[in-house]
Amino acid sequence: MVPESIFSQGQMPTLKEVLASREQRAFFEEEISKTNANQTLISLKCNIPGPVKYNAVVRQISEIGIQEVKNAIQTNKWKVTYEKLMDLDTGPEYFVVVDTYPTAVKQAAIMIEDGSLLGQLFTISVFYLEEGKMIEVQRMEIGYEPRTCMICGDEAFECENANVHSREEIQKKIESILQEDGRVRLD
Repeated sequence: MVPESIFSQGQMPTLKEVLASREQRAFFEEEISKTNANQTLISLKCNIPGPVKYNAVVRQISEIGIQEVKNAIQTNKWKVTYEKLMDLDTGPEYFVVVDTYPTAVKQAAIMIEDGSLLGQLFTISVFYLEEGKMIEVQRMEIGYEPRTCMICGDEAFECENANVHSREEIQKKIESILQEDGRVRLD
């Protein structure tokens, strides 16, 4: 059994800090995109429900996601022009800019998110600049279905917005994903 401490110990930012971090991330993503016009920005963060947003387990999950993004970049021979990892109380955030088409990058991101159980714990956003405005590539724009809920298989966005599943239910699912995947040390 997974120790309870996965979701009970670690950095517990306030709601105000989480919202401020989200706002700062959006500003940072826009600044990176403007500085690296005609290129594609990849932004990775972890989906961790509950008050604990950062601890050793979350860090390991993030490291696996970052490595998978780097593997996709290497496999596709994309040129990296910018890279930054931010270890924040609200969770690790990874940013990388590549010199290639955003749709190809989004396809690779979808393969990571959908390619393994652990991939369900990553949010990999892909952005580009068009006429000075930052645009996020959406799954459905390039022919993919929306992300599915890790609990019931319905559309993840709908489940999340309607609070269909309790935090405890989602945390138990994450624990089982971590146990089944086996790459994250849980002690």
